[in-house]
Amino acid sequence: MGLVVNIVTQMEGGGAQRAAVMVTQKLRELGFDSEVWFLYKKRPTYNQLPFVRCVLDRPPKGPRDVIRIIRTLHKWLKELSPEGVITYTHYANVIGQAIAYFAGVQHRLATQRNPSDTYPWLARWLDLIWGNIGVYTANVFVSSSVQKSFKAYPDAYLKRSFVVLNGIEPLHSHLAKEEAREKFSLPLDSFGIVNVGRLAEQKNQALLIEVLSILKATGYDDVFLAIAGDGELREQLELLARRRQVRDRVYFLGELMPNDVPDFLRTGDVFVFPSRFEAFGFALVEAMMMGLPVIASDIDAHREVVGDAGILLPLNEAEVWVEAIKGLIANEEKRMRLADASRSRAGNFSAENMVKGYLSLLFGSGQ
Repeated sequence: MGLVVNIVTQMEGGGAQRAAVMVTQKLRELGFDSEVWFLYKKRPTYNQLPFVRCVLDRPPKGPRDVIRIIRTLHKWLKELSPEGVITYTHYANVIGQAIAYFAGVQHRLATQRNPSDTYPWLARWLDLIWGNIGVYTANVFVSSSVQKSFKAYPDAYLKRSFVVLNGIEPLHSHLAKEEAREKFSLPLDSFGIVNVGRLAEQKNQALLIEVLSILKATGYDDVFLAIAGDGELREQLELLARRRQVRDRVYFLGELMPNDVPDFLRTGDVFVFPSRFEAFGFALVEAMMMGLPVIASDIDAHREVVGDAGILLPLNEAEVWVEAIKGLIANEEKRMRLADASRSRAGNFSAENMVKGYLSLLFGSGQ
């Protein structure tokens, strides 16, 4: 079988990046000569993988770097003549798909991984145009909630677009909770609230710091919050934790290597995910797969993923989140019931079905 290239905007530990790496691994198992190409490197998360390339080894600093990315990507595609290209994230879609089209790649699949109204305006308009005129030979919405956000798009765009739910490989950790907490230097005997996500406005971790502050003020001072992720809001969140006098109970672990995520999830008593918007929420499903009770924001994507297997709460109502966490602290039976529901629900999101759907749309035959 031929080469399938998976193109992502930036190398870091986000959900789109994990999806691209997982799809690549699955394709290689099926006999494809598949690779992941990042347009640029933001963090060295996947440096160790032999099938990964970066067009630019750092974030672009201006138009010259963007031109360099475009030229190099076109050169690679012309030289290697892949059978197909799959793109992830909006900039990878509009840049990677156009270059693949002009490089003569016959099979081109774009994936829409966030609601359309969250895209920057230029990416949104180019995506609309490319989808209309056939630069994308096929287009994937990674959830029904993402599909809903595109419902006003023209028929020419939508006729090439289909829902293929994100999937995840099963996660495993061989560590007991105490061993996992020792690994990450977390308190052994406290109640642990954990979160995985980029430190960005979308992920809304400021709410969790407010929640921890209220818990402490109401007598629940034997609770910690651990966040695995990095991003532009790190300094701001650390400052907020100091101002709320909980800096000693908030653990910023930075971006973890993917293999360490299951061990990190093992440290928690509850997983909290207060995102303002999501297309799917890989981190949420991973937590469910690991058998954590989950509390998440009540948004379309989380309703679709969590169903009745977790607790969904209004955005930015910190007191409501505090009461939900207090309820779980006080009720171990409820935590166990939600943990079982999480594991069961997570089984709906199969990596095999995701890759099968991508192949079917990419080549029209599900090779």
